[in-house]
Amino acid sequence: MTISIQSPLKHLHHLLYTEMNQVDTLILESLFSQVSVIEDVGKYLVQGGGKRIRPLLTLASHQLFNPDSVNSQGGCGVIHLGAAVELIHTATLLHDDVVDASVMRRGQQTANEVWGNSSSVLVGDFLFSRAFQLMVKTKHLDVLDSLSNAAAKIAEGEVLQLTSSYSIDLSVETYLDIITSKTAALFAAACEVGGLIAGMDMSLRHHLYQFGHNLGMVFQIVDDFLDYCSNSSDLGKRQGDDFFEGKVTLPVIIACQENINSEFWTSQFAKTVRTETDLQEAVQLLEGSCILRKCREIAKSFEEKALDHLDKLPKSPIWHDLKDLISYSLNRRS
Repeated sequence: MTISIQSPLKHLHHLLYTEMNQVDTLILESLFSQVSVIEDVGKYLVQGGGKRIRPLLTLASHQLFNPDSVNSQGGCGVIHLGAAVELIHTATLLHDDVVDASVMRRGQQTANEVWGNSSSVLVGDFLFSRAFQLMVKTKHLDVLDSLSNAAAKIAEGEVLQLTSSYSIDLSVETYLDIITSKTAALFAAACEVGGLIAGMDMSLRHHLYQFGHNLGMVFQIVDDFLDYCSNSSDLGKRQGDDFFEGKVTLPVIIACQENINSEFWTSQFAKTVRTETDLQEAVQLLEGSCILRKCREIAKSFEEKALDHLDKLPKSPIWHDLKDLISYSLNRRS
C-alpha cells in the first residue's frame, strides 16, 4: 500500500514495519466479499494512501508496554485491533464524503463520485461490521468497550458538525466538542486498546487514553488551519475543502470573534457555493492576521497535555518516537 509519511512517522513505520504489513494484509483480507463492489470500493480507499497513523498508534502503544511486540502478550490481538481501527477510520471517511458531497480525497476521486452515495454508505457499514468482527476475535471486553464507545462518539461528532454547518456564530467550545468526537475519540481509543491488549497496568489507562486524545486534538486543529495556508500543497485533501463544504472551523471562528473581516465570513458562509477566488481572499485575510498563530497556540496547549500524559507512561524505546510524533503533529505542513 502507498503511504504518504514524513519523519518521525516514517521512523515509526520503519520500527513497526513487520506489524504494519500484517495489519495491511489483514485489512485486505477483511475486504473479501462475494459482492464485488464491496471489495472494489474498500480496496480503492485503503490503497489510496494516507498516514496510517491510527493503527500505528495501536501498535506503538502495545510495544510501549511490551517491547517484544508481536512475540509477546496480545501479539496476534494487536494486529486485529490495528486493522479494526483503520477499518473504522476508513468507514467514517466513506460516510463523511457522502455527507459533505466531497469529490476529491488524497488526490483522487472520492468513492461516492465513482460508485455513488448509496454504495459508499453501505460499504462503510460493511467496514464497520468487519471492524467489530475483528474486535470480537480478541475476546477482550475492555477493548470492545473502548472502540464501540469511540464509534458512537464519531457518529455524534458527525451529526453535531452537520447541524453546525454554515453556522458562523459557532463557538470555540462547540468546535472543540466536534473534533473531540470526530477525531480525538478514535486517536484515544487506538492508543488505549494497544495498551489493553498488552496487559498494561490499569492505573496507566487514563494517561494512555489522554495522550491519544490530546494528540488527536493537535492533529485536527493543525489540519483545520492548514486548510487556509497557501503553502500547504500536500494535505491529502484539496486546500479549502472545509471552506468549500461550509465547515466553520477554528480559523473562521476566531476571525469572527476577533471581528477580523467578519462581514466577509458572514457573506461567504451565507452562500451555497464558494469559488477559488473566494478561497484565495480567505487565505490572504487569515495569513495577513494573527488568526493562524492563535490557532497554533490552541493546538500547542493540547500538545503540552499530550506530553504531560506521555511522561507518565513507561520509558521503553518507542516512548521517544511517540514524543517526537507529538511535535511532528503540531509542526507538520501536510
